[in-house]
Amino acid sequence: MQRARNRILCVDDHEDSRGMMKVLLEMWNYEVALAGAADDGLYLARSEPFDLYLLDAHLPDGSAFELCEQICVVSGHAPVVLISTAPYEADKQRGSHAGAVAYLTKPLDFDVLEATLTRLITQAPGGDLENPGARPI
Repeated sequence: MQRARNRILCVDDHEDSRGMMKVLLEMWNYEVALAGAADDGLYLARSEPFDLYLLDAHLPDGSAFELCEQICVVSGHAPVVLISTAPYEADKQRGSHAGAVAYLTKPLDFDVLEATLTRLITQAPGGDLENPGARPI
């Protein structure tokens, strides 16, 4: 019996990045929904359940940190991972306060991304969210 595919919502304003992420995540056997803006991402998060949320930290129509907070309220349990070009400690702390469980920087190391997603999706609720390769917050 094949396991159910886990669902990931990826919010990124760059069409090429969204497309690449969709191909990559589907190759790893995830079901993927895409949004190009914070409003669209929040709409999808409110409309459908997801196992994990992958957010680009810089969105044109709002703060990814605010989106993270809103998604945490909506989802209640699904982990949120922020992806950014900014490796600043202040951004990592801001993400942590918003509810993100990991903060990955671009360019992405795809092995680290895969390990992070696998760990966060398969761990028991309330478990240790630390993933050394993912540069946890």
